[in-house]
Amino acid sequence: MEQVTGGLPESPARRAARIARVGARYGFGFAFGNRFVPRRREDPGAVGTRLRLSFEELGPTFAELGRFLSARRDLLPPEVTTELDRIRIAAKPLPFPETRARIEQELGNTLERLFPRFEEIPTRVGAFTQAHRAVLPGERLALVVVSRTGVRRDLLAMRPMADLTRRRLSGRLPLNPTAAVSEFAAHVTHRRDMFFAAQTARRLRELKDLRLRVPDVYRDYSTGRCVTFEMPADPAPLEQYREVSEALVRLALAEGIFLADLAPERFAAGSLGELWLSDPTEAFVLDPERLRGLAEVLAAVRRGDVDGISRFLPLAGSLVPRDDSILRRELRETLGSLSGPLWREHSLREVRDAGLETARRGGATLHVEVAQMMRSLVEAEGLGGRTEIEAAAEAAEALVSRHRDPVYVAARTARRLAQPDTFTDYPRQLHALLDELKDGEIEVRFRHAGLDELISKVDILANRLVFGLLIAALILGSSMLGIFVEGGAQLLGLSVFGLIGFVFAAILGLRLLFAIIRSGRL
Repeated sequence: MEQVTGGLPESPARRAARIARVGARYGFGFAFGNRFVPRRREDPGAVGTRLRLSFEELGPTFAELGRFLSARRDLLPPEVTTELDRIRIAAKPLPFPETRARIEQELGNTLERLFPRFEEIPTRVGAFTQAHRAVLPGERLALVVVSRTGVRRDLLAMRPMADLTRRRLSGRLPLNPTAAVSEFAAHVTHRRDMFFAAQTARRLRELKDLRLRVPDVYRDYSTGRCVTFEMPADPAPLEQYREVSEALVRLALAEGIFLADLAPERFAAGSLGELWLSDPTEAFVLDPERLRGLAEVLAAVRRGDVDGISRFLPLAGSLVPRDDSILRRELRETLGSLSGPLWREHSLREVRDAGLETARRGGATLHVEVAQMMRSLVEAEGLGGRTEIEAAAEAAEALVSRHRDPVYVAARTARRLAQPDTFTDYPRQLHALLDELKDGEIEVRFRHAGLDELISKVDILANRLVFGLLIAALILGSSMLGIFVEGGAQLLGLSVFGLIGFVFAAILGLRLLFAIIRSGRL
């Protein structure tokens, strides 16, 4: 668990050292030692469990990293993602003096002047944000959501450890640790952005068919790290989440909006029985083009069109191998097992797991936001305690129909053509390109992925080759001294200098052989 003390906060360097110690304790020390430190063999059957335990020990931010990676079933094997999905850790609330200082710094006034009443105990504590009930002047009920401290320190500590793991285990991992941590950092930054949370809340309020009531934002009491929402009068905790679950599933598939954290404390019942999404922070909005690609994929799934699925996956942000024959074969098997008259019996979790496992075996990679949206759908289904496959199918059909509607297509085309900035810069860019071509100043840069790893391996190979040549030279020189030198000190009938050269060459040769055997590349 993350420790909160009254002293100085832990620095990113000390945090990185703690990550290495915890990793070594759970059997991942081979990823942080140097080449001459004996490595511990990995136990593939227990990797998921050891990862889960190490993330839970490192604190809420790392627990969220584990949950973030559990959505990547298109990259990681199911035994690992299943364990990561079991991560459960309760974040401790920030000490109230720290919360007070945070809010006063953001809103530029003392807490007593801002809020006549402010509850010190938060109503919801998450890994990145926590919410407090308050009363604004005029007896207006409010919910204040503030971003937590210490998250940036954890993110800074993750990066060097991810780089080290990538260099040590390049080619042996199903994903790039550096890229995964970068995606997680962007994911966390988005979840802590209160400006975007306020924009999403306003967009949700404009939706006509949303069954959840979304609170308004008090702009004068909101900043990039602190946002204040209105609250219903006499809010009561919900007992049944079935309507909430169905509304969230339809919202994700119809509008591309989903919540990264579906804590029950985010929802409440109003005095008139209406359902409130009282805390709409940490929401994501899928890119419209990516949502359109997802609609085409869903339409192809509904038709059972394997070729269409493979063709439209890139439009949804996915990466498909050039030779997609294996992917097509896996898609046929999966569609055959999930379709048919009993398709309503399958849960969203079963459909998600089967689909992502198909993508993994076929070599396809989903976009990170699409993978996270699928995780949110599964959590929304679990919130209601029932299968939401029919609600998902209806929302998917509405999504497909909307993106196929000629009126929508014409409006989308008109919006593209009405953006003059897209075209006005082309003549200037073309003129600059022709000038550079005329002056011979065209510069072409190539970016080679994985070139640093290749250079490192070539460097090791060159060092070993030079080391081998040095040993051979010592052997030849010592042999010549032993053969041609007749005088001088003798030992066992051989020249002492020649014998010393032989012994030294033998020691260096054994050291080189030991290093090669340790690297596993003999």
